[in-house]
Amino acid sequence: MKRRLFDYISAALAVIACGLAAWAVSQVNWPPQWRALVPFAFLAFVLGLGGLYGRAVGMLGSIVSAVVFARSLYAPLGSIAVQEQASRSTLGWMLLAGIALSFLLLPPSKTAKK
Repeated sequence: MKRRLFDYISAALAVIACGLAAWAVSQVNWPPQWRALVPFAFLAFVLGLGGLYGRAVGMLGSIVSAVVFARSLYAPLGSIAVQEQASRSTLGWMLLAGIALSFLLLPPSKTAKK
């Protein structure tokens, strides 16, 4: 019972770490031509945490990171409504890749019933 609770808390902290790291990465003054690559490069971090804590972290971390990038990396800042079509496409592809790769490559969550 205690082990399962610890696994849930670890997974929740990993998802929070994805959000905080996405915010930190988005605060860097990236050149405009690199902003499209930032979410895809960040997927390596999300999938790495997913490899440690399970596929649920990979999926939820991708979603949380996409929302953070929409709010703090792409215009208009502070809103999840992204103006540029290319930026919206980038976030959509990031979500698709993050969720699909998490489901296909990562192990089940440690809290999943055996």
